[in-house]
Amino acid sequence: MLETPAAAPLAVLIAYAIGSIPVAYLAVRLAGRDLLVEGSGGVSGSSAVEHLGVVRGFAAGFADALKPVLAIFIVQRFASYEVSALAGAAAVAGHVWPATLRFRGGRGVGPAGAALAALGAWHMALAFAGLVLGKALMRDSAPGVLVGFAATALALSLTGAPPALSLTAWALAALLVVARLIGYRKAPPPDDVSRATLLWRRFLLDRDRP
Repeated sequence: MLETPAAAPLAVLIAYAIGSIPVAYLAVRLAGRDLLVEGSGGVSGSSAVEHLGVVRGFAAGFADALKPVLAIFIVQRFASYEVSALAGAAAVAGHVWPATLRFRGGRGVGPAGAALAALGAWHMALAFAGLVLGKALMRDSAPGVLVGFAATALALSLTGAPPALSLTAWALAALLVVARLIGYRKAPPPDDVSRATLLWRRFLLDRDRP
């Protein structure tokens, strides 16, 4: 495919804009609630379920997760696979740090998984397995999510996947870690723990308290 020099920057802008559409937040806002100040989680599908119920909340979260898929589909109409992979990562970044909500978004797990699936990574089953096993064995999906995404990226790297796909998988795994460490939280961190302990809790458990 013949691309112009502006293809990659345009793809990133389009994808970030799509990722910045806060579907779950808007769905809950239409119901008269505000995820930025209410609920136990962030601006995500799981928080939407708390306020809208399982069916409507899951639908809103699923729509949020599909934003990178839409971005990849659009970008592939005018750019290469490599650029569409970059767009998928940009859409996930838009979900985590949306300009529309002053950069207060979700954690990006669903969108990251959907992005890799849209790029052809059947290995995403490993990330899903990590989530399920973490919940089953530790009663907490957060550690399993990290292991699952790392395993996905490693499997892609070792099985001859396109370099763009492998790099995107590693980039998304790193993005999820950063989202945990510095992502939006409603409550201030506790005063009785060290910075190192706080970061470790966020990295492993995605929360500030044990």
